Amino acid sequence: MRLHPARPRGIPLLALTALALTTVGLAAPATAAPLATTPEVTADDVCTADPSTRPVDVYELTAVEDAGVGIWAGGGLTVTTATELEGRVVVGGDADLSGAGSLNVGTAGGGGSAITPAGGTDMLVVGGDLATATNTQVGFHASSGGNVVVGGKITGATPSTESRNAPGRPGTVTQGVGRDAALRPYVALPGLVTGLAADAADGAVAAAPEAGVLTVEAGARYTLTADQASTLTTLYVTGTGPVLLTVTGTSVDVSRLEHVEYGGVRVYQAAQHLSAHFLWSFPDATRVTLGTNDQFPGTVVVPRTDATLTVATSTNGRILSNGAVSYSGGAGIEHHNYPFAGPCESTPFVEEPKPEPSPEGPNPGEGVTTPPTTEETPSTEEPGEPTVEATPAAETPAASPDATPASAEGDDTPESGLATTGTSVVVLAVVAALLLAGGATILVVARRRATS
Repeated sequence: MRLHPARPRGIPLLALTALALTTVGLAAPATAAPLATTPEVTADDVCTADPSTRPVDVYELTAVEDAGVGIWAGGGLTVTTATELEGRVVVGGDADLSGAGSLNVGTAGGGGSAITPAGGTDMLVVGGDLATATNTQVGFHASSGGNVVVGGKITGATPSTESRNAPGRPGTVTQGVGRDAALRPYVALPGLVTGLAADAADGAVAAAPEAGVLTVEAGARYTLTADQASTLTTLYVTGTGPVLLTVTGTSVDVSRLEHVEYGGVRVYQAAQHLSAHFLWSFPDATRVTLGTNDQFPGTVVVPRTDATLTVATSTNGRILSNGAVSYSGGAGIEHHNYPFAGPCESTPFVEEPKPEPSPEGPNPGEGVTTPPTTEETPSTEEPGEPTVEATPAAETPAASPDATPASAEGDDTPESGLATTGTSVVVLAVVAALLLAGGATILVVARRRATS
């Protein structure tokens, strides 16, 4: 897909529509049930709406229903110190939440972005096994409970899917459905993450931080080395639009970034929604470490499947990792679900060549009837007789530079080559008649001379 950072509009990022899966009830967590066929993520689902429509410094129940993926951990998820993971959480491997103690999934316990999955939809999807926290709440602030889908088995306490705002309408818990069934709607995610990372680096210019301070202009792509990123303490952004930052290197540690300003406004607390403008890509990394119990703004993209992303700070954006993700190292850290505000264009990252339009009309073959092909019998020719060559009816000869354009109306002349050939025959006949007349005249003159 293509990111277009200078364009002033956006389309929903990883917006997965109609993702509800048929599941069994909470009372039978060990029962496997067949899942309904659900739509897959495609290249049309990789961008987001303008964050100006998002809540600012206020938590409203389902203020914005988000069908996207807040966290994608393709290689597995480990949570030891986080207390909230807002947005839909999808894990390709196993998920171990047991170290968290108490953990809200899908919706925040309070505050947050208020950009959450709709009540009654899947909020925690695990391809492998799930080890739960002592108190795992899914969809606690939703309009109704959130669903849990697990490909393998659940160990620990069964997650609570009861919404405090809809007593008696809990979500469902399903396990043992198999990895393929659990992750069926998300099979395109790894490729889309790889495409985002590659495109973010396309045409990027080298950034030049000085003493840990970096100033960039919104609407452009930048690249930093791992060493430069490790020194960052302050980031200033001028202008408006998305900020695309690619960090090169196999081992990256961005743990000192504490102050970020976007258009003169600090991205913190009441202005946390401005995080939607940032995208960080780590295309080469097998190890990425973010923050130290602070706030990290923006969507994070880690395409390598052998990578481990360690999050030691609160994150504000999307976490899109084809490798493993670990929330550890900070007490009470949270993930707030701010989709990336691109804008992007929903076209495949690699564009196939398009066929040239047919001259027959806007759609090839539209309104055109192909005449049947007929075979012509060769004619028997007399020696010395001019030959008339037939032109296939399906071909139209190229116009001569001296040709006179045909009238647009009332012209019954056939458009095949036969009309031109007929004209040649007439010319030949006239010449023959003149020659015969000239010969007769010569004969009469000769006879008069002979008799005189």
